[in-house]
Amino acid sequence: MGLSIVVNDVGNALKSATVEDLKVEVFSVGSTEAVVSFGSVSEIPDALELSAGVYYATAFSENSPPAAFESPYYYGESEPFTITEGETTQVGMVCSMANIMVTVVYSEEVISFFTDYNTTVGNAEANLVFGKGEERAGYFNAGPLNIESVLTYGDGETPQMKTINGTIASPQVGKHYEIHVDASVIEGRGVFDISLNETIEKEVITITDGLDDDVHELGVGDLLLTEIMCDPDNLLDSQGEWVEVFNNSGFLINLKGLTLRRGSSSTFHQIATDVMLAPGAYAVLGKTALATEQVDYVYGTLEFTNTGDFELLISTYGTDGTDGTVICSVDFGADGFPSIPAGKSIQLDPAVNNVSDAQIGSNWCRATVEYSTGDLGTPGAANSICE
Repeated sequence: MGLSIVVNDVGNALKSATVEDLKVEVFSVGSTEAVVSFGSVSEIPDALELSAGVYYATAFSENSPPAAFESPYYYGESEPFTITEGETTQVGMVCSMANIMVTVVYSEEVISFFTDYNTTVGNAEANLVFGKGEERAGYFNAGPLNIESVLTYGDGETPQMKTINGTIASPQVGKHYEIHVDASVIEGRGVFDISLNETIEKEVITITDGLDDDVHELGVGDLLLTEIMCDPDNLLDSQGEWVEVFNNSGFLINLKGLTLRRGSSSTFHQIATDVMLAPGAYAVLGKTALATEQVDYVYGTLEFTNTGDFELLISTYGTDGTDGTVICSVDFGADGFPSIPAGKSIQLDPAVNNVSDAQIGSNWCRATVEYSTGDLGTPGAANSICE
């Protein structure tokens, strides 16, 4: 018997094994006990004598941790071959990578706007952490892979963190999965773009950090401002002001990163934490947590006005917080809007479902239902019909 072995790479990023690194074993077909084994290919004689019979050979690298950096595992198995007395049989096999290769790439936005970041990839046995600046490839045994990216941003003593989770449910051994981590502080979203790196095929899997698998760019009217309490009676204005936002789209929206501002003022508030809003749902943004039991987010500094020219906008951040795309704006001081009464919110008729009609004063009215503070309004719930 003579034996030749070829090592087959899967890409130029792979750390190759040499033939000398491989251990070789020969088995009789039907047996799990090696007839003969060699610690490396160089130990194999030019001609190996075996008894007549049917055999197969395996070659493999001995490193096979459940997860490790720069540790590709190679395996090859020959076709069964027959040894006949008095004849020489030449046997060949190809060894290929037999674990899963993973690399992680961070987008320019992550590198530019997040102060620290790392991605943990793991199987049922072990994890690897791909930290900031990590360029090595990780190798994993067969099985599903879980992904978690933790991104840190913000200045000061209390930095903000964003976590994105994902899964590669059925990764294939011998393949290279390149995970692209892309996230935005401004838009409050994060995406894994996982590509299968092969010369003959490419597969892309997108995983978002919301309940919807698609990433949507917000457009005009996807959010509506549907109710506002400018002049609470049972609380001070500095405690009890609030505004209600409605998801008028067909997809999940995270309000994080959007800005709330008055049109006549450069003062704005950028929503700093996740506020997940399902289609058809309401979120209440309050001056303080005391404003109503239904407050989903406290904006704090922004002040409303009870009289005169008043326009409220919710928009994307843009470049400086004042020039982003306006999703919805309502000028509550315009002609046709009800005057601002003490202790009563003004609310949009629930039959109105587009941003143009939401800007018409006759589609607004004063609230008539009492809420938690004793003032009138329907924070976080459908408004009363305007009569």
